[in-house]
Amino acid sequence: MTIDVLILAKNEERNLPWSLASVAPWARRVFVVDSGSTDRTYEIAESWGATVVRKEWLGYAKQKNWALDTLPFESPWILILDADEAVLPELRDELRAIAERPIDGVAEAGFYVNRYFIFLGKRIRHCGYYPSWNLRFFKRGKARYEEREVHEHMLADGPTAYLRGHLEHYDRNGLERYMEKHNRYSTLEAKEIVRRRRLSAEDRAKEPEIGGPTAFRRFIKNRVYAWLPAKWLWRFLFMYVARLGFLDGVTGFRFCLFISAYEMLIGLKMIELEQEAAERVPQPIAKPART
Repeated sequence: MTIDVLILAKNEERNLPWSLASVAPWARRVFVVDSGSTDRTYEIAESWGATVVRKEWLGYAKQKNWALDTLPFESPWILILDADEAVLPELRDELRAIAERPIDGVAEAGFYVNRYFIFLGKRIRHCGYYPSWNLRFFKRGKARYEEREVHEHMLADGPTAYLRGHLEHYDRNGLERYMEKHNRYSTLEAKEIVRRRRLSAEDRAKEPEIGGPTAFRRFIKNRVYAWLPAKWLWRFLFMYVARLGFLDGVTGFRFCLFISAYEMLIGLKMIELEQEAAERVPQPIAKPART
């Protein structure tokens, strides 16, 4: 096959077998970039025939761009997966059908892939988390990630299209690890919002243009949502009421509460960052020289 796969991983021994099982049988080559695992991630990746590359963590976008720039990809098509994602059969067949065509016969530089989330063992069908489109499949050398600390998006050099098949996002590491991840995300998101607030209009104009389904979301997030009071409450109402989270039953209610709590963490950390910026560090007072 003419598809290479890239997976970033750290301590993903519980998730990685599912991800690799969904791509290893048909991908030409699978690269797993490990950023310091202390569990069996390395051994599991090798057992599936993946090429494992160790690289200290640079950040979400920087790590992926480093891999795209550095690893010996040879296939004309690249698919990027998270370690807790799996390619479902319909999507697999679509990817293979595209890759089997002459590369010059495919007008698109990249394709958006839809994914659904599993939370507490059940699929989330609403809550604003489905559909969830991400540009993950692209021609080698025709896409890379925007430089952003978290929730980075891929920028394609050319036209894009949408696929029918799905990725399944199922983090089997448990809620404690899921909460740790969102605690880390909330810090990065708070820093990103505060950073953008301090940008001049000229600097904002220099930022890369985001296309596809992300464009409207990013506009609302930067221009409206970032300035709302009680964001956690707005997030809950948006997910549970406006985006029909109540149709996902008790699991949907719990998921909406979880994400609204994550939103509250972002707000609290933004306040902390502003306070730290305004704080005056005490300086020693010069004592008069002794005579």
